[in-house]
Amino acid sequence: MRVSTGDLVRDQIEAGTELGQELKGYSDRGEPVPDEKIMDLIRVHLQPTGAWVLDGVPRTVKQARALDRELERHGTALNKVIVLEGPDDEELIERVVGGRRQSLATGRVYHLEHDPPPELIEGQAPGPFVQREDDTEEALRRQLEAYRKEAGEIKEYYEEKGLLAIVDANQDVEKTTEDILEVLGHPQPHP
Repeated sequence: MRVSTGDLVRDQIEAGTELGQELKGYSDRGEPVPDEKIMDLIRVHLQPTGAWVLDGVPRTVKQARALDRELERHGTALNKVIVLEGPDDEELIERVVGGRRQSLATGRVYHLEHDPPPELIEGQAPGPFVQREDDTEEALRRQLEAYRKEAGEIKEYYEEKGLLAIVDANQDVEKTTEDILEVLGHPQPHP
């Protein structure tokens, strides 16, 4: 199971919850969501049974420590922490602003050039497609700046624990996927 903090935040905003309104304020300002709020969002998904992939968390060392404590409370721990190293900031911004679109029908995110949406199948329209509100150059620059401030510390934290693996994500999707699976020891899907 994939647990994406970005999806969890967007779901709260879209649902118009009180928390969603608070989170929208951070998003609109291009500020990171406070660590406590992120932990509150993911805590219910950290069940020790099965397997899951956390996407977008931890983003700070404080979140990493809180995550470790929460997992320890459940009698489990992280197996690996994979950092995807991709293009430089300018290329990344160009890719996102220039082509990322979300299907309103399915919620899936596509890239017009690198991962295009499927062709129209009989009676199944994959769109309409919209550019997400947080996919603006200004918002992305603020997010990248916040990420860069913490990324080195997070890598160091997990390197010291022997959990860190860095994967070159500046290659084709198939090769990146294979490298990730190699790091994970080619796990078998759960039935």
